[in-house]
Amino acid sequence: MRCIPFPAAAGAARLLRASRQALLALLALVVGGLASAAGAQPRDYFYFLGYQMVQVVDGQTDTIIADIPMKGFVREVDLSADRRHLYVATSRHLIHKLDLDSHRIVSTIDLNRDGWEYFMYGFALDPDGKTAWGALMSRSAKDGEPLIGKPVVAQFDLADGRILRSVEVPWGVGHLVRVKGGQLWAVGQDLFKIDTNGAQPRIVQTHPMFDKGMNILPFWEYPWENGDEMVAAYYTATAMGLLRIDQTSGEVREQLFKGDPAMAYSVILSPDRKTGYAVMDDINVLDMDKRVVTKSVPLVEGTSYGVNISSDGSKLYVGAGGSTLTVYDAKSLRPLKVLHMATDGMDVRRITR
Repeated sequence: MRCIPFPAAAGAARLLRASRQALLALLALVVGGLASAAGAQPRDYFYFLGYQMVQVVDGQTDTIIADIPMKGFVREVDLSADRRHLYVATSRHLIHKLDLDSHRIVSTIDLNRDGWEYFMYGFALDPDGKTAWGALMSRSAKDGEPLIGKPVVAQFDLADGRILRSVEVPWGVGHLVRVKGGQLWAVGQDLFKIDTNGAQPRIVQTHPMFDKGMNILPFWEYPWENGDEMVAAYYTATAMGLLRIDQTSGEVREQLFKGDPAMAYSVILSPDRKTGYAVMDDINVLDMDKRVVTKSVPLVEGTSYGVNISSDGSKLYVGAGGSTLTVYDAKSLRPLKVLHMATDGMDVRRITR
């Protein structure tokens, strides 16, 4: 005997199936939304600046995810205001524009032109996004005789490398610090503040260091990682200190540390800015309030120039003194992982996007 479904029961079954499908669709939408939200969270990427190559390390997995070949040895970089491009200065006269989405070099300019060779020791993007500044030395020849140009801080076009204007600076400038409002600090034996707002750039202030016995090598410093502030180690005959330049206000601070000097090429601050990590042959932990070294451990891979920190402050990335990048636990200073890089390097930078 064949059973014929009661109409109400059949309708209820259809309603149940429809409800189940709607629930599954809603769950899929929620899961997809959560995945999208998770994917949208900022993520750390570390850029190992090597010889004829920049390598990219994913800060979540601590693995190399991109090799970016380029001409020349990498010396300095600066980040565009929209955080979409990293400008990489190599071989003292080439500037490469690196697209951070595709991990590709999209353009290159050469400062050498019109029979002059330029050597750039200091690089900073201009806020206009179309030009940059470099501390330049230059040389040429005429009738077989060498010509040596005066040291200048010059503005040049990022499209073709043409030098647009310049201001003469004392010998020895090796680094530029960008400050809001069209100002630059040029770091040499002393600090020289340059106003770029007029028809011609001009030095408007000198902050003395040489007469105070301060010796500084500010090649490795991390302005956007350190909260828009230059932080670099300096030394007197008896102590180590930190020179700090606020990129918003332009304020210059000197912080002398107590006790035996910690030898450091570079310094990175924790996200709360209460702790510093300085590296050369050791990782030195700095108490920024008390101005003392609280801990020091030898680097497992030897002398290193660069140090950086994850955006949550949990991990340190130390290296660029050779062809390794070592990941440390920031609290215990225990090495977590050693990455073997393709080339020797000079620095490691973090971009969180």
